[in-house]
Amino acid sequence: SGTFGTFRSTGLAALCCMACSTQDETTDRPLARAFDQVLHWSELRQVVPLDAAPTDSAALAQQFVENWLRQQVILHMAESNLSTEGIDLEDQLEDYRRSLVIFNYEQALVDQKLDTAVSEQEISAYYADHRANFELKDNIIRARWFKVNEPDKRTVRKMEERFLGGKSEQLHELELWLAQLGVSIVDRSGSWIPGSELRAEVPISDTEANELMGRNGKRVVRNGSTAWFVEIIEHRSQNELSPLDLVRQDIRSILLNQRKLQLISGMRDKVYEQARENKDVEVYAQ
Repeated sequence: SGTFGTFRSTGLAALCCMACSTQDETTDRPLARAFDQVLHWSELRQVVPLDAAPTDSAALAQQFVENWLRQQVILHMAESNLSTEGIDLEDQLEDYRRSLVIFNYEQALVDQKLDTAVSEQEISAYYADHRANFELKDNIIRARWFKVNEPDKRTVRKMEERFLGGKSEQLHELELWLAQLGVSIVDRSGSWIPGSELRAEVPISDTEANELMGRNGKRVVRNGSTAWFVEIIEHRSQNELSPLDLVRQDIRSILLNQRKLQLISGMRDKVYEQARENKDVEVYAQ
């Protein structure tokens, strides 16, 4: 705290003056110390613009120096308490640097060369050849449902007659009725959803839910003055083959990843063969 306090009282004021100086006029003076590490003006100058207002320069400098001191204290504590093996990071850092350089180069190659167009024929062929990979883990459905809170049983019975009747004029009349009551219809007919989503909405047992989701059709579930009107449009049971629509995007990602790996592997082989032909690599005889 003494070092930082000294910097705050004198170093910040000096910084304001140095901000008005040229680079040649500014000496690389020490600004702070933490154990055996010293922070110099040249390091601070990289983060504090010389053309900044004096008050801005002081605030930036204060924050930078405090962060530097805190980091050095933690680093010193870590180095003092870790074993030699734990702080010998040179090899690890070099491995990371090499991996990062290679990754960035290969990513740039992929961005430039990878063909991202995947045809429906390719997707269908992969789906047909890997059916075992696309077995369902849960029941899935396409469905519509709505909930009505109505204590009058005769009103609910009339709704049920129109709902189960199936005639277009009856269903249209029911939809107008629901609109007047402010009842919204949950429509999941255009996409597949897990059966658990319906079970979370309709208070029925797992056995009843499996029975309901195991067949197409309509059903009304009552609980006191509340009734749920459910229509199962299509269903697939657990362990059946997943619909292609549900896994199309997954297959596309798989095919693109395969292309990516082939592109990188081909590039590695090609540049290695070129290096061998150019005598840029060799194995010395023992």
